[in-house]
Amino acid sequence: MWLRADKKAFDGFLDAASVYWRKNLGSTPSQRYLVVEVFHQDIRVALRNLAVANAIRRIVPAQLVVVTGVEQMWHEALWTEFDVQLVRRIAEAYGASEVIDLYRLVEGPARSATPGAVQLELFGRPLVPGPPISEETLEEFVSATYCRVTKRPRPPEDPAADPRYPRRQALARAMSSAYDALLGDGSAVALVTSHVDYDHWGLAVDSARRAGIPVVHTQQTGCLKAYALFPETDTGKYTFRGELTQQIGTFFADRVWSRREEVRRNAELVAWRSKVNLGRPSWWRGGASASVDINNSAERARLRTHFAARLGFDPARPVVAVFNHAVSDAPGTNHQSFPTLADWFEETARFASTATQVQWLFQDHPSQFRYDSTGFFESVAARYARHRHMVFQPSKDLSKNGLWSLVDLGVTVRGSVSNELPAYGIPVIQAGWSEWSECGLSTVVHDPETYWKALDSAIGALGSGEELISAEQVERARLWLWFYRSATDLFTPQVPQWEVWPADYLLKSVQVSFRHIESDADPLFEAVERMWSRREPVLTRTDLHLPAGAR
Repeated sequence: MWLRADKKAFDGFLDAASVYWRKNLGSTPSQRYLVVEVFHQDIRVALRNLAVANAIRRIVPAQLVVVTGVEQMWHEALWTEFDVQLVRRIAEAYGASEVIDLYRLVEGPARSATPGAVQLELFGRPLVPGPPISEETLEEFVSATYCRVTKRPRPPEDPAADPRYPRRQALARAMSSAYDALLGDGSAVALVTSHVDYDHWGLAVDSARRAGIPVVHTQQTGCLKAYALFPETDTGKYTFRGELTQQIGTFFADRVWSRREEVRRNAELVAWRSKVNLGRPSWWRGGASASVDINNSAERARLRTHFAARLGFDPARPVVAVFNHAVSDAPGTNHQSFPTLADWFEETARFASTATQVQWLFQDHPSQFRYDSTGFFESVAARYARHRHMVFQPSKDLSKNGLWSLVDLGVTVRGSVSNELPAYGIPVIQAGWSEWSECGLSTVVHDPETYWKALDSAIGALGSGEELISAEQVERARLWLWFYRSATDLFTPQVPQWEVWPADYLLKSVQVSFRHIESDADPLFEAVERMWSRREPVLTRTDLHLPAGAR
């Protein structure tokens, strides 16, 4: 998407950004530096990373080092228009002192017959790397990256059988060495990244954690959203996402649930708005299919009869919906009950084939084609085609109206439906952790045995007409919607809403902001300083630490 902007619009944006940051940051003689990655081709992702990075630099004087680059396997899997030179230009406009093409740096060591440590020099001095990554952790990143770039649910049984696997091993080893030097030298202030999984993102996060460097993880949704993991709060027990899961749960309990009386009205408004919200994570149900028009149980019953007939279901019998994940997406990124997302889906389908007390709706991931090259969903569907109580269907074939009217129980691992469905009174079982799974919205299970027991119990309860979700869970889910879509979605003119597009519109909007809005009126700096100084796990629009009624 870098090349889709008009040259005049892009140049005007760069000129405005360069002046703005030169005036708002000044010169930075410090030998310390902040590392920010730009590995994603979407300029909206780069803007989020760079804005947060420079806000931190206003707190801690540091030079800006941008890490970028693209590699053939990633290019074939995802990128179509990545241009390192354009990344360099935008990085320099935001005040970068150094732009490192990571893949150019590691290609030689990765192809060497006896790969050694990557030698890295910055600001005229060689960097001394910290302790190296463990072999077990390195292999986890290699396996996950291989699955992602080949779009396969599982790594090969014999890694040597596919030359792409050893290629990823060599690259990962060289990248980890480079990141250990860049982040483990003792001069890095923080790492700002848009992703925390796979090799060129996840290995940086791993190096930063081992070196005791704060990691800020921006999000691709809303205006500006970001999570942060600080060394003081990093237990080292879990993955990056696992640590955040625990911390967000505590933050939610302390800052949101404890003041639910005060927040309830806003939460109800956000719950109403989210019924037609077209932003992520609901973007894949865009247009009319994203709208939920059900206002009461009578309307739900009428729609249920219609959609049940379409699928060949009996509207009087319970329906359990199982939401397939993007099966190659960050396997092992957080705690999950089964070894892989594919194992979970296949085992659940096998269980469903004999659980005829209910009807089963299996839906693929809306971006399935971006994550699977093996026909995984279709192959599982074919296995159970003769079972009339099981329907496999592309998710885009069913509107939210249809989904909400049919589903009596949702089953997922970490999908966003586990916070959306409970907000409207539909219970969910999660076979793993998500960022909200410690907030009390759903039933979260930790291993296969507990998962099967939870499914058995839920199916029995559905059959006897028992209520599977409590009023408290519904309220918690609605408070989460408010927390996710409002309280932690910072409005700053530097980062327009994700939906501000195409690129020309986006760049013109930010250019105008840089030229006309003074930094003392931009909430970005206050919000980042609050998160940074208090070591909070999430960027917030307002100060949630204030006592009730004080805002």
